[in-house]
Amino acid sequence: MKKLLLSLLLLTVFASAQAKEILVVDVKGIISGYTHNYLKEALQKATDEDAALLVRIDTPGGLLDSTRKIVQMFLETKTPVIVFVAPQGARAGSAGTFITLSANYAAMAEGSNIGAAHPVDISGKDIQGEMAQKIENDTVAFIKSIAEKRGRNAEAAVATVTDSVSYTAKEALEKGLIDAVANTNPEVVKLAAAKLGFEAGGITTLKPTPMQKTAFFLSDPNILILLLFIGVAAIFLEFKMPGTFVFAGIGIVALVLFMAGINIIPVNTLALLLILAGLGLLVAEVFIPSFGLLTLAAVACMGFGMYLMFSREGNMGIGVSFWLIFGVIGTIAALVILLGRLLMKDHKKQTVTGSEGMVGKVGTISDWADGHGHIFIHGELWKAKSTISFNKNDSAKVKEVSGMILILEEEKND
Repeated sequence: MKKLLLSLLLLTVFASAQAKEILVVDVKGIISGYTHNYLKEALQKATDEDAALLVRIDTPGGLLDSTRKIVQMFLETKTPVIVFVAPQGARAGSAGTFITLSANYAAMAEGSNIGAAHPVDISGKDIQGEMAQKIENDTVAFIKSIAEKRGRNAEAAVATVTDSVSYTAKEALEKGLIDAVANTNPEVVKLAAAKLGFEAGGITTLKPTPMQKTAFFLSDPNILILLLFIGVAAIFLEFKMPGTFVFAGIGIVALVLFMAGINIIPVNTLALLLILAGLGLLVAEVFIPSFGLLTLAAVACMGFGMYLMFSREGNMGIGVSFWLIFGVIGTIAALVILLGRLLMKDHKKQTVTGSEGMVGKVGTISDWADGHGHIFIHGELWKAKSTISFNKNDSAKVKEVSGMILILEEEKND
């Protein structure tokens, strides 16, 4: 009896020792090279600790090259990889579809969706011609091979590429693209452990480093657009109000962050040039009266530039929000119009100051001889001349201005 109890105890201890710890990482936003490095480090840690890796994903898409590396890593590893499209309302769009299908166990939260993985061209539209067929065939083969490797529905997976089909969590389960629909980490871990044949231990969430958080922050196209315009606006304000260096500091930091961001997400150079051209046209509008034509051209350049900024071959599901595009254009246009009005007011004020503004003013003669002399007006001494003869301390009125000399006439008292 004692031997039996001892054996049961040893079996319990052995089973407990074999229980796999579950390491959890969150992947949100654009899939980039930093995402690949982040998942590579997490997977290596899980491998070293003989644990399983749970990846919670919520992404609109990302870089195809980075996606291929992540998929290859998941397919080759012996460590159990679970991908969970969560929280509720999350999506595994475009590049996220490939990553989800490549997991040993795939689950989705209620209200989430997966799919729309069709490749697009530089304008965000379907690629045309022979290149379209070549790229589509390559992407189809890629997702089909993943589905076949993991025993998933290859036909349904291919449809996300060829027809841009997107599935709800329930539809994805019915189509055989995922293994379960669940809403919490413990639920998914329990189901995955049962199917993959391991004992689940504790669940530990891995936190990204400050550098990784910064990289994920800069992986957002909307953030990069805002940084670009904040940088340009701040530098412009520094030129208008020099000496404080506050605007210069803000502008330089914003532009440096923007430059760092476009090394994470490659941009369309033509689109960037369009944005800069639009900003140049807006500045020109302030100084050149074009009856709004330059503003319209600027709006068109910036709008198309922002729309096309991150649309290029190799980018899947990356784009700038239309609301942000309209908001940025509207704000900049309003500021330029306001600045233009202020400059026009300043210009009008200049006509009533200086020598031109002296016409009609009355002053006191300081000295006079042979039709020439000097006159005090508003505490300033001006050269003057007239056909009228004046005496010292006489009052005289400015008739006109010739260069820096005032032409005087006799002051008439009404």
